[in-house]
Amino acid sequence: MSPGNKTLCEVPAREKVCLLPRNVTFSWQAPTTIAAAPVTPAEISAYNYFRQVGVTTYLVCPSNIIEADFAIPQPRHRAVRASYPRRYHLDFMSISPNGQLQSNPVATVFQAFPVRNGNSGLRCSQLNRIAANQAPWNDSEVIARLFWFEYTRYFVQIDYLVSNIDEIHFIIAPSGSCFPVEFKSKAVVNDNILGDEFGIDMGPFAKLVFFTANSMNTDALYVVQEVDADRNHVEWYGIRFTELVKSCSWVGQAGSTGMKGGASSTYKVPKAAFTRLAELLPTL
Repeated sequence: MSPGNKTLCEVPAREKVCLLPRNVTFSWQAPTTIAAAPVTPAEISAYNYFRQVGVTTYLVCPSNIIEADFAIPQPRHRAVRASYPRRYHLDFMSISPNGQLQSNPVATVFQAFPVRNGNSGLRCSQLNRIAANQAPWNDSEVIARLFWFEYTRYFVQIDYLVSNIDEIHFIIAPSGSCFPVEFKSKAVVNDNILGDEFGIDMGPFAKLVFFTANSMNTDALYVVQEVDADRNHVEWYGIRFTELVKSCSWVGQAGSTGMKGGASSTYKVPKAAFTRLAELLPTL
């Protein structure tokens, strides 16, 4: 995430902070779930990777988790004042050279982020929007991981103005190489010049450029779930980002409708440049 404006810094995007949420086991999770242990090799790999590409990085460790104390946020409704409680505390930890976790004051972590004045911009989603008995929402492990990601975002937004909050998937390949991954569901579009193609929005494109525009010889992955006109799954495809930039059109095109109602801007990538994901992953 980045500061929401330039009140405290001239170039907010240069003050990015990467937060890696750790999981704490809830009582309602599957019996086989293991509580968060000392720092894992995967966490160290992710922590070091993001630091090496120039992003200040912290492991986010929940503490004082008493489930009975949890309270659901309440938006403003008529005469009822909005309420955004933070009943679970989060510690922002760095990793010392000897692998020990060191706590950092919240004010230090977000020193470049403007402090929020009031609740303007905060929002709540309506309850019961999903069918809790259907996949993937009936998987307690998935729900717990999603919760800590969303709660971390919520915890920070209560006090600070932030932008560019996004989830970055991260995998460690069999070779030991680390790859940030962007996932999208896309229907094939037939282009008169390129033939069948997938689009990549300029936002995700810029994000993947950030992770590859350095002297570390790093790469990233763009993974597409091909779906049909009814959004049914067809196939998984993937492409290394260094191959994507060689294969994509250099001219932006109008894409699908964005969050604000206007057309998004995309780069077109021929489907022929992609590889089935099951075939790509073993080569990484």
